[in-house]
Amino acid sequence: MTLEFTPEAIAEYRRQVREHMLLARKPNGEPYLDEKEVDQRLRTFTDDELTFGMPFNTPEETASMLIEE
Repeated sequence: MTLEFTPEAIAEYRRQVREHMLLARKPNGEPYLDEKEVDQRLRTFTDDELTFGMPFNTPEETASMLIEE
């Protein structure tokens, strides 16, 4: 079974991933990544790659994976 996601749903998921990445903090309170780094990492993920993981990973989980790269 293949799930189809609308461009709007993909954009919203990407927005939520970005938001979680920007809010993620190190134990000392500093952000893991700045806005430029977040955008660079998100650009490495195509819409196809995001939609593959959308049924299995929350935006927060995807953000964590991208931060750990």
